[in-house]
Amino acid sequence: MNEDIGRLSRLGFSTLPECLLTVPKGFRDYHDPIEILPLPNTGEFHYLALTLVERSIYTREGKMIAELKGAFRAALRAVDARGERVQINVIGKPAIESWLQPELGSVVNLYGQLITFDGRLGLSNPTVVGDEQIGRVVPIYQGKTNQVSADLLTESIGRALPQINEAACLLLEQALMHEDDFAKFTGISEPATLLRTLHSPLSVREGLEAIEVAKTLSVKALVNKVIANRSRPALKGSLLRIDRDQVADLIQRAPFEPTADQLRAIDEIVADCRSPFPMDRVLSGDVGTGKSFTFMVPAAASHLAGARVAIIAPSQILVDQLASEFSALFFEIPIKKFTSKAKVDISTGIIVGTTAVLTAAKKEGIVFDLVIADEQHKFSVSQRKKLLAPHTNFLEATATAIPRTVALVKLGGMPISILSQAPVKREIISRIITLKAREKLNDFVMEVINGGGQAAFIYPVVNGDADASRYSVEAAYERFRRVLGDSVAMIHGGLPEDVKTDTIRAMKENKIKLLVASTVIEVGVTIPNLRLMVAVNAENFGVSQLHQLRGRLARKGGTGYFIMYLPEPIQRPASDRLRLLSTCSDGFRLAEMDADVRGFGNLDIDGDRQSGSARMLFWGITLGRSEIEQGAIEAGLIPAKQ
Repeated sequence: MNEDIGRLSRLGFSTLPECLLTVPKGFRDYHDPIEILPLPNTGEFHYLALTLVERSIYTREGKMIAELKGAFRAALRAVDARGERVQINVIGKPAIESWLQPELGSVVNLYGQLITFDGRLGLSNPTVVGDEQIGRVVPIYQGKTNQVSADLLTESIGRALPQINEAACLLLEQALMHEDDFAKFTGISEPATLLRTLHSPLSVREGLEAIEVAKTLSVKALVNKVIANRSRPALKGSLLRIDRDQVADLIQRAPFEPTADQLRAIDEIVADCRSPFPMDRVLSGDVGTGKSFTFMVPAAASHLAGARVAIIAPSQILVDQLASEFSALFFEIPIKKFTSKAKVDISTGIIVGTTAVLTAAKKEGIVFDLVIADEQHKFSVSQRKKLLAPHTNFLEATATAIPRTVALVKLGGMPISILSQAPVKREIISRIITLKAREKLNDFVMEVINGGGQAAFIYPVVNGDADASRYSVEAAYERFRRVLGDSVAMIHGGLPEDVKTDTIRAMKENKIKLLVASTVIEVGVTIPNLRLMVAVNAENFGVSQLHQLRGRLARKGGTGYFIMYLPEPIQRPASDRLRLLSTCSDGFRLAEMDADVRGFGNLDIDGDRQSGSARMLFWGITLGRSEIEQGAIEAGLIPAKQ
């Protein structure tokens, strides 16, 4: 990796020229500043030229000072060409520093939002326009929160511009296009021209048109990659000689009547394994629809056909449960649990383990013929791919597919088997409540426990500092113990494995009435009598996390209650996510809606980003489901909607 790239690698870039594959979020036109304040037009952003007449600097305590050291706030006044005054407030030392250079009485070019407060015009933290920007259209870039600042990205793009031809080659390579194809598709003679227009447009209109071209090009790149993925050749070793009569016998061992969805999914998986093309299939089904049994049957049949099989799970708790369920169903098949602490011979039998299997298999030169990743949203794309040989059959099992998988499925690049029927009838009621309903919530918890059910409180942090501590697992455990005594238990990832295992066993045996936990119980844990779950500070959990947690309820049927508790007000994007959960219970549909909100992520075959801006080609472009579907329709990948 180029040493100059540094933090930019967090945006998916591996070289400095590659950062030119960035699309601005907008442009500012610094050609003609407004010299007379637009009095009726407050609340809008403007490029202004004002004369600075007053400047005062204050500490955080409100003491006036004459130097930058200790500065917290600056209060300035400026006038327009007709003498109309405007108050300028600036917070923070870096912002204040840019306002110390202009002399009083000089004209300052600035960009900011003009507001009216108490009948007076004001600007809050406006940007001082530098001399090098005056008379230009300047692109504005979007960084990545807490990882890559917009300023760093802007500076890096400036350094990379002399290498624009190298970036143009990277653009063609990543889009799987020749230069002639690019010119025909975009109407632009060469990719360097597009990049130059994105980063140095002559007008805002020209820049916006370039962004639209970049967006359509991103869809084209995705389509090209899916086509390349679908045209994979047959590979020796991919075909598993599974006996279908043996599959039927294995199905008969189910402790319940398999649903039509399960039978169809098993048949689809077996058919993929019996073909000379490596399987790359998604098994999607909500918790309780029987995913485990559905993939265990093909796994057992593949082993009996002589294949090496691995089942990968994200936690030791889930490994233990899968291994126990598999052994109970198919007792004659050797099941080996593999973790970083419990190493076993992985050359024989069906291996059930955490991601420690990845390292072990690579080290020992062992290649699996069938790999099943349970709860696939817990694994990065790179983690899953490290395990696969070119011929390996791969099955992803999930209740909530990651946005990247949704996109690939939508494009027809990845087949899917959906389990929508549940062997048992159950109803999960989801609600969002706030601090005002805390007492009612407490009463309901006691009602469930006194009625013979079990409850769980889930917290986003194990412990916390200051105000955060009251909403942590450990603090809540101590509070609940003072009320309920030994009927309360605690579980989180920092506890020893044997403690976690014993706690889950006690819950299953109904010895514990209330569990205080982190998201360690998110996947795979079956607690038959769990009737109520409260996700505290629910805005701090992802959609898939909340959906998985909700799926722990009423596993044996009946009614369960899922409460998303918000002790403090939350912002709009977070509340929108929670409303998705309260109105939708279908896992794959949730994943679709989540993808609409978060973006589809890196859709490259070898990509690692599971959501967000689609860095399949450009950073800064988020493709919506409708845009991707339309591109797929135009390419003939999926049929047009009727």
